[in-house]
Amino acid sequence: MKKTVAILSLALLWVGVAFATGGGGSASAVDGLIRFDPPQPLGCVAVRVEVPAQQMLTGVRWWNGSASTAFSKILVASGSGVEPPTIAEAVVVALSVAGVDNGWSTVTFSEPVASGSGTLFVIIEYPHDYAPVDGGPQLGVGWSEEVAPFTHFVTGDGESWIKVASQCRVLVEPILADLDPGVTLKCAANRGLGQSGEQVGLAVSPNPFNPATHVDLYLAAASSGTVRVLDLRGCLVAELHHGLLQAGHNVFVWNGADSGGRPVASGVYSVLAETPDQRHVKKVLLVK
Repeated sequence: MKKTVAILSLALLWVGVAFATGGGGSASAVDGLIRFDPPQPLGCVAVRVEVPAQQMLTGVRWWNGSASTAFSKILVASGSGVEPPTIAEAVVVALSVAGVDNGWSTVTFSEPVASGSGTLFVIIEYPHDYAPVDGGPQLGVGWSEEVAPFTHFVTGDGESWIKVASQCRVLVEPILADLDPGVTLKCAANRGLGQSGEQVGLAVSPNPFNPATHVDLYLAAASSGTVRVLDLRGCLVAELHHGLLQAGHNVFVWNGADSGGRPVASGVYSVLAETPDQRHVKKVLLVK
């Protein structure tokens, strides 16, 4: 029997889990499909992969739900390892990617990609107008119920990413080969890493949250700045920090209250971290 349940939500983003019905082979390791119901303007699944030095990423294999519809594209992006960058910062490596019905599928990229930081994000974009077929295979990337690190993400707009639960391993695996001279070297130095290779960026976890969430700010050098929570109108809700920030990891906690200590309503808020030369924003969902 096929089941569908909602596992994550952020504003209009809903990720459904439709249990696979295929049998045999690797199908026994698959517990369901990640799909967007209703379809999103830019629904994507992202998986962080490690690309060791002297190797390159030539493609991926993934558990595919339906062969009748193709994913719009696959992209690759560099990052700090905290979470994926926006879709606008990614590079397209495959278009109109189709797999088999309920089975492991493979795609070779139009060109291999290497990493200057050792980390890349593979992003699979769903068609924005996909409509599921009643009674037939459903488009989606497979997942299995396994304990996994927070290396899998979903988005509905290509900008705001949500971590997939640690008990859910998204079934996307890298295909690596020895590095060839002249291969594109994607390095996060312009976004996710400082000039000396330090991790740089902003992460908020858990997200969605209740009653509190951690705000992790990574800086390449010490600076002064602020960390604030804003509502959807851009009005100040709470100031988590104002003053000196250390190089490396800075951590703060927002307990879902405003500057006066009063609990705020459920909804989407923005965490804004600013220094004289940097600005980082992450959306966060408070659920009560």
